[in-house]
Amino acid sequence: MRSDTNHRSFRATLSSVLVLAVALTYMGGCGDEPDTGEPDTTADSGTGIPDAGTAQTDTDLALVRLNTDGSLDTTFGTSGIARVNLGTGAGTVRDSLWGMERDASNRLVLFGSKKADGNRADADRVVVRLTANGALDETFGTKGVHTLDIVNLNDQARHGIVQPDGKILASGYTPQPSGVGTQASNRIVLLRLNENGQADTTFGSKGVVNSAPFQPADPSTMEWGYAEAYAVGNQSGKYVTTGYGRPGASGATDLVSFRYDANGRLDTSWGNGGVFQLDLVGENERGRDLAVLPDNRVFMVGSGTPSASSIDALAVLLESDGKPSTSLGPDGYKLYDFGRPDEAFFKTAVSPDGKRVAAAGYRAGANEDDDAILLIKEWGEGGSEFAQAVPLSETANDRFWSVTFDASGKLYAAGFITEDGDNRMAVVRFNANGSRDTSFGTGGVVTVNVAVGKTDETARAVIVQSDGKVVLAGVAEAP
Repeated sequence: MRSDTNHRSFRATLSSVLVLAVALTYMGGCGDEPDTGEPDTTADSGTGIPDAGTAQTDTDLALVRLNTDGSLDTTFGTSGIARVNLGTGAGTVRDSLWGMERDASNRLVLFGSKKADGNRADADRVVVRLTANGALDETFGTKGVHTLDIVNLNDQARHGIVQPDGKILASGYTPQPSGVGTQASNRIVLLRLNENGQADTTFGSKGVVNSAPFQPADPSTMEWGYAEAYAVGNQSGKYVTTGYGRPGASGATDLVSFRYDANGRLDTSWGNGGVFQLDLVGENERGRDLAVLPDNRVFMVGSGTPSASSIDALAVLLESDGKPSTSLGPDGYKLYDFGRPDEAFFKTAVSPDGKRVAAAGYRAGANEDDDAILLIKEWGEGGSEFAQAVPLSETANDRFWSVTFDASGKLYAAGFITEDGDNRMAVVRFNANGSRDTSFGTGGVVTVNVAVGKTDETARAVIVQSDGKVVLAGVAEAP
């Protein structure tokens, strides 16, 4: 374990950011892949490549707060916008954000990554907490930031949760260096923090679970396959993940889900021998997010490949024990075809009454501009379902990355739109039937240009605070 000193800023310099260095044993490396099967440095990866235009070397975390009518709330941050500068990026490794949650006090918890210190080119995971009004909460971690430094390995942060007791669980995965035989493995890495931002030492090893959940397929080579955790949910004190991976050294990737107990031990009673694994036709399936329903069933979203030339948005429903639920389909899943060759849901949410779920994502390809897509599904016999492309523009690229409900049951979907070559954060408010709520913003839509004239800008997360104000979080090119 190594303790470093970092220098970061929140419109100023933060010093002595907490670093938790975790020494890991090698298990092989395998790159993260998007829905198209290319290395995951594409726009849908969230790893820092812009959604349009030329890649830049530096981005900041950026947040915007809106009033209930969609107008900019100038009491938040500086004139409605807050930036968090975690350091200067290099190449494609720079400040990035995957998720945001709020705690019981409306404080904002951000899940992302930054470039490692010094001359290193790898990424470190960060959990950042802001006050309800967008100021860095210096009572958390070390001056507002907890950094997980898995030395010289490119840790990949993904989504996280805030528990009712205030503890924080961050999901993700870490590629391992090449090792014995044909090892090529990403390992699930979960981080749990106490409410004050310090590692919860009752979880895993010093607050970290470093897990290779697939058993070796060949004891002579000790090949573990690989597994990634894009999201995690709290199921009555246990932690359910979704992501993708495979048990062997090669082949297509499957949507995979595992469950860990409250102390971070793998739960072998989950699914089939400790894993739920979805493989449609030998092509790639991927889990991107999940939500635990009030009855402890688990709803997952991502993408599935019914044929080699088509990637559809995917929803999966599991019973509380990880077995497929026939409530969604005979095999526990449903594909949604929005008429393009590349489609995916990236975020899901449950309504306050637990009766509906929503999922948001995008459709792309076929030489047409990208469009946002939305699913609203009501549970129960005869429950309604809305599943449509909901483009913000008929000529410009737009995608949704996040979705959430407010206390009244209306939902917000957030992402970006490209206007005249300039990316802007975007959020749309929808009624329960999928129509736009035109009392919000302009025709139900609000766009905010945090970095004017820049291409690297998007909202990756949206939450609604207890007073109904709406917070967007994502990245924007550094000034």
